[in-house]
Amino acid sequence: MTTIKKITLAFLVAVLGIQIAHAQFGRLQKKLVYVGIRGGANFSQLRTDGLQIAKPGASVKDFFNNNSAARTGYVLGAYARIGRKFFVQPEVLFSTKGGTVEILKAGATAPVNVDVQFSQIDIPVLLGLKLGPLRLNAGPMASLNIAQGNALGDALKVYTTQNINKTIEQATFGYQAGVGLDLGSFNIDLRYEGGLSNISQLNLQNNAQFNSRVNLWQISLGYILF
Repeated sequence: MTTIKKITLAFLVAVLGIQIAHAQFGRLQKKLVYVGIRGGANFSQLRTDGLQIAKPGASVKDFFNNNSAARTGYVLGAYARIGRKFFVQPEVLFSTKGGTVEILKAGATAPVNVDVQFSQIDIPVLLGLKLGPLRLNAGPMASLNIAQGNALGDALKVYTTQNINKTIEQATFGYQAGVGLDLGSFNIDLRYEGGLSNISQLNLQNNAQFNSRVNLWQISLGYILF
């Protein structure tokens, strides 16, 4: 095959690809409801209130501080998008998160870093605005903790069969906000997630409390199923 024929064939394939992508984009633009899946990575940190704890009868205290180290986890789940220019997007996601707490024990010269990792079922409900292929979205999120060693299916069974009021009491709350890009049936999202509830709260001596919240950046790739 001559060079001219190769160039011509490549050009025709490129034009055909553009036409298919344009037709797909136009078809998706006319839909009112989308259902898809998405998965990606979390880059999370734990935020704790600076806390000093003394053992009974001791005057020297242990210090619990924030650590800037981020833990990498993953997110995987499904979503529905309802609307065109303005839309509502509820999601159900399985997400692993964590971080590091820095503890300086009494009498020690160097802090000890304690890694924390946990899993949650996240349920964000996002409100969004679509500007061509670009999306802006933000909204509240409820998270249900999965106990260490429990399978995802077991946790879902517990939360879906018990009284709804108990499930709400066990949830923590936060928010997500970010931008997205739609490329035909594929989409890319970058979000920031902030915690409004403590993921752990321990009552200690002298009414002191140890509180921790998680904040993270999340990047994901999605695909529209129908």
